[in-house]
Amino acid sequence: MKRPSFIVPLCLLAFAFSFFSCSEKDEVGEYDNWKQRNQIFVDSIAKVAADNADGTWEIIKPFNLGDDATLYQGMTNYFIYVKKLEAGSGTIHPMYADSVRIHFMGRLIPTTKHPQGYNFAKSYSTNELNEATDVPTIFGMNQNLVVGLSTALMHMYEGDHWIVYVPYYLGYGETDYTKGAIPAYSTLIYDLKLARIYRAKIDTDTSWH
Repeated sequence: MKRPSFIVPLCLLAFAFSFFSCSEKDEVGEYDNWKQRNQIFVDSIAKVAADNADGTWEIIKPFNLGDDATLYQGMTNYFIYVKKLEAGSGTIHPMYADSVRIHFMGRLIPTTKHPQGYNFAKSYSTNELNEATDVPTIFGMNQNLVVGLSTALMHMYEGDHWIVYVPYYLGYGETDYTKGAIPAYSTLIYDLKLARIYRAKIDTDTSWH
C-alpha cells in the first residue's frame, strides 16, 4: 500500500524553511552554521506544533526528564514534536522493556544538496514504504534507540504512522555520529510506523509473519 510521501509534512511548513533556501546559496559547506540552522528549524517546528492549527500535532516530553514539564517551558530542544499522519488500531503502548518492529526512514533537515534532508537510515528497500514487501526492523526499546525515538514509540499504538522531529539534545547530541554522517547538533526527522509490539517475557516469537 502506498504511504504518504515523507516530504508532505515538511511542505506544510514551507514558511518556516525560507531561512534555508536564502542562506545556503552563500554557504561554502553543506553543514556550515549547522547548529544555528538546526535551532531555527526546531524553533519553527515547535511553533507549528504549539499552534496545532489542523489538530494533528503533539508536543511530547521525553521519558527521562521527570514529571515537571514546566521546568523546560520554552526550551524547544527538550521536547519532541509529532505530526500524526495515520491512527492505528492497537490498544497498548510499548514499554521500556519491550521490543518493537518499526517501518522507518530517518533524515536530517533540508539542505541544498539534500532538499528533502539527507537520509541516514531506513528500514525499507526503496524511498517509499511498501508494506506488502518491506519487513519492519526489530529493536529493543532499551537498546540502541535515541531518547527522542524511544519517547515517540512509548506513545504510539500498533499501526500509528507519525513524522517525529527529534532535537539534537534528544538525538545524538553535540558530537558527530557514524563518522560524521550525522553532524553534531543535528535534528533527526523520522517517518515512523509502529508495526508490532512484543511484550517482554511474553511474546517470545518475534519473527515477522
